[in-house]
Amino acid sequence: MVKIVKLDYTIDSPEERNELVKKILEENPDPNPQYLEILADYLILCMEKQERKEKRILTENRMTTVNKRETSYEGLVSQFENGEDGIYNLINESKTQIFQPKVTITKKDLEEIPHLRQVREAIQLWEEQLKKAEGRDKYIIKKAIIDLRKSQYLIKEAYRKPVRLNNVTHSRHTVHLEDSFSFSEDGYIIPEGVSLCSPKVCSAILCNYSRLKEAGWGNFEDDTWYLMQDFDRISEKALKPYPIYEEIVIAKIDGLQNIQIQELLQAKFGITHSLEYISSLWRNKIPKLIASVAEDETLSWYYLNKEYGKYKKCSRCGQVKLAHNKYFSKNKTSKDGFYSICKACRNSKAKKH
Repeated sequence: MVKIVKLDYTIDSPEERNELVKKILEENPDPNPQYLEILADYLILCMEKQERKEKRILTENRMTTVNKRETSYEGLVSQFENGEDGIYNLINESKTQIFQPKVTITKKDLEEIPHLRQVREAIQLWEEQLKKAEGRDKYIIKKAIIDLRKSQYLIKEAYRKPVRLNNVTHSRHTVHLEDSFSFSEDGYIIPEGVSLCSPKVCSAILCNYSRLKEAGWGNFEDDTWYLMQDFDRISEKALKPYPIYEEIVIAKIDGLQNIQIQELLQAKFGITHSLEYISSLWRNKIPKLIASVAEDETLSWYYLNKEYGKYKKCSRCGQVKLAHNKYFSKNKTSKDGFYSICKACRNSKAKKH
């Protein structure tokens, strides 16, 4: 007759558990298959726990991700320097990518789907029990919680099916490139529509420059033609004082990678920028510079044609500029509400110090 020994599930060390199992087998040299399975689970569960801590084991959830290469479309777009264009390039290179919709359980879902609310209550109940459980009971409760959490999404999908992408293609619908703007409390432009005052729009144009230029070329009835004409003029004006930025833009439009641009800048200007910094310039700094010049032109047009604008001369550089928060810092003690020195001069002085 097999002597059943109570297993100690508080032992976390695989070595200690192994010693205990050896001792049991010495006392019971001929155990039945069921008892052997219990002993095997006792060892394996501890080993898995140890390997999970050291991140050496490929768990069931991890293998699902590895095999499917699953991701949400929104999350993937944000990881690519060229946004959606990076998605299309990825599809060309990899046929195993699966686009899964990003699904979350909201408060509204819990209010409107009774079965979902019941599952959530069951999860909370088991989580309370988990705090008190030990050994094998703790393992069983954890598995139950994982299964219940998976069931949440199945229940939601049964009530509200998410939109799944079968094929990802470029849109061929006509988009009218209309722009407008309003003003913030500080007088800054809030761009709306496809406006060059928006850094995001400027970034999108840079990333798709060749195709936009080709699409609008010579087509004088197409808004794209006029958009690209304005963009070329404004970007040339914005980047002229920054030859390095200008070189990066030309190289990017020509299809060079950051590693090639890094070598180009080293050879031409004798400087070495990191790949991350080049990417940051392309995605953030350069679009903001172009958008800032576009904002200058829009403010100038507005206060010459729509409203009477007040102008003042900087006491340091002597330039006459619009008396606006973008060009002069506010000063309540001043007669016109602004400092006499423009922001450009104040910033250059601060940099020197």
